Amino acid sequence: MEDRRPVGAAAATAAAGHDALPGRRDDLAAAGIAELRALGERVTPARRAVLRVLAGTSEHLSVDDVLTRADEIVPGLHRTTVYRALETLGELGLVTHVHPDHGPAVYHLASSLTGSGHLHVRCRRCGQISDVPADLLDGVADRLARQIGFRLQPDHAALTGLCRPCAAAADPPDHPR
Repeated sequence: MEDRRPVGAAAATAAAGHDALPGRRDDLAAAGIAELRALGERVTPARRAVLRVLAGTSEHLSVDDVLTRADEIVPGLHRTTVYRALETLGELGLVTHVHPDHGPAVYHLASSLTGSGHLHVRCRRCGQISDVPADLLDGVADRLARQIGFRLQPDHAALTGLCRPCAAAADPPDHPR
């Protein structure tokens, strides 16, 4: 997706990441709405509701999850309307999505609003999606660029494996890790 936002515009108005205090979440939604206005974009009820929903959680939500929660803010929203709002907010760099290995894409506020980027890992056994530091694969990305000219974009897909509890349950206690 193309990012049509001015560099750093929303990041200047928002600091801490997904685990901000409840009042901070309202600030994140307000920063997203202010960014829409600064870009000359319409602030529709659906866009406002989607920003409020995503600002109100650290979870990674599917379109249906966003719709369910947004419907509490603006009753009667259509799934297509929410999907289009997510798509537009993504194109504007306010929302980002990740594709787990199986299942629908999941959405959250972009680092331009939260002030902190991250990558995703997904447990193949329990399905838990977790955030990991954005720089975790920098060495791999640098090596790929140097050796074969490939520009890695690891924030668009989730790495898969086993979370700590599932890995512990899968390995016998005396199994070396």
